Amino acid sequence: MSMALKLRVKQLIIGIQQDSSRYAELQQLLLNQHGLLASHDVDGLTAHNQRQTRVMAEIQQQAQQRCQHLLALGLKPDEKGMATLITKLPGQLQQSVGEQWQRLELLLQQCRRQNELNGRLLAGQIETIHTLLGQESSYGQQDRFPD
Repeated sequence: MSMALKLRVKQLIIGIQQDSSRYAELQQLLLNQHGLLASHDVDGLTAHNQRQTRVMAEIQQQAQQRCQHLLALGLKPDEKGMATLITKLPGQLQQSVGEQWQRLELLLQQCRRQNELNGRLLAGQIETIHTLLGQESSYGQQDRFPD
């Protein structure tokens, strides 16, 4: 394997480690977001969403780099390509990178679940607001004097 390809493998492994900490941070951010949504903290949500957007952008950028590295190594730019790469690593490295990749996939699933919960909470709040606004508008019409 050439030095360039070895460097790509090294960058892939470092990327997995960095993404694990990013996804752990995102998981915490999503839990915080749930609390802010539940308490209707608009100012808190504004500041929070900037941080969450930044972490999401870093995760997206890392995913794109991972795809580029896998393609350059002649592998599919997806989970199968990553699994193939892991099987080609030397014994001890294969085990540690395999475990890190599994942890990353688990964190991703947990973040997706929390994001769905947050979305449902927000959707429920929007529905409640529309219901209240609908009632307010009908109350307002009752208060009017007939022409």
